[in-house]
Amino acid sequence: MSLASVKVRNLSTFQIADMATQCKPVEIVNDLISLLTDKEADVIVSRYGLRGSQIKTLAALGQEYGITRERVRQIQAYALKKLQRNAVQTNVAQLHVEIMKLMMHYGGIVTEIELENFLKSQYPELLDSVQELKLAVIFDDRIIQEHNKVNFQPHFRLASIKIAQVKKTCELAMKLLKKFNSQTDCDLLYQEVKKYTKENYLHFSSGTIEASLLLDRRLVNKSESYSLLSWRHINPKTLYDKIVYVLTDSKQPLHFLDIVNDIEGNTFDSKKVSLQAVHNELISNPAFVLIGRGIYALKAWGYKDGTVSDVLESVLAKMGPLNLKDLTSEVLKLRKVKPITIQINLSSKKHKFRKNKEGLYELV
Repeated sequence: MSLASVKVRNLSTFQIADMATQCKPVEIVNDLISLLTDKEADVIVSRYGLRGSQIKTLAALGQEYGITRERVRQIQAYALKKLQRNAVQTNVAQLHVEIMKLMMHYGGIVTEIELENFLKSQYPELLDSVQELKLAVIFDDRIIQEHNKVNFQPHFRLASIKIAQVKKTCELAMKLLKKFNSQTDCDLLYQEVKKYTKENYLHFSSGTIEASLLLDRRLVNKSESYSLLSWRHINPKTLYDKIVYVLTDSKQPLHFLDIVNDIEGNTFDSKKVSLQAVHNELISNPAFVLIGRGIYALKAWGYKDGTVSDVLESVLAKMGPLNLKDLTSEVLKLRKVKPITIQINLSSKKHKFRKNKEGLYELV
């Protein structure tokens, strides 16, 4: 999954009445569309992808009719208002009661994917009519459908929540993340954003702040924390970035084969990654340290370059004489080797180690 993807909440766990027995939304949609003029019906069917059709843009429909895209938008808005007025006389209102409960429970905003998944869970026999179900939802004029935007996911929200408010909330979150300059716990970020909104017109609840941030493609929500997509350690660009990301995410040294597999599994982008390229980067870049047979760690974790003998010298120089058990323990923190390898290096006449009278190893 792309890092830019917004986390999708499992709305199907929300407990509501049995919607499928309350009304027949697809039948209601089709009956109401029959009340429109031919042009109005065609615009609604095309703009919302009804009856299995592809969704068409305002511009595309304008070309078909020889009118401006603004005129198409006006026809769409007028037709939708007509549908909403006539829907009041149907039992689709029962659907709206339950959808409003859902919207209120989740901060007044759900992504289009979330709502689709929810409707499919409630109407499993209507999987081919999800577009009609979504249209039935916005027959309630208290709910707005917002189509795809550059930085924001398509979504449904309460009409009382303005898109300008959503954008302002996300901008505040971005400023705070830049200020913190690190991954930030979700709850902490919500609290900080809420603090900043007290003095302006927002006054959003934590639930609405959470729902707003989930819409923004510039924010990455992962492991109960938020980051900026623009951060290279969050959204890696180069091979070096990707290796650092994988090692940081694993929180432990990895064999270079595992690093290659993890990079491919993360699908950061469409670029192919070769084993040789990864191995070359690990060998040549001083940010990575070989600590065992094919096992690499980040130097920033405290690992040092050099042989096992070099590590022994470094440990003894820093900590002074040590018994074999403690010395082995300290070296194994810095190298993934067998204990016998440490003993062989300590016994070698080529190296500068000896046992003192107390039986402790020290530098010669």
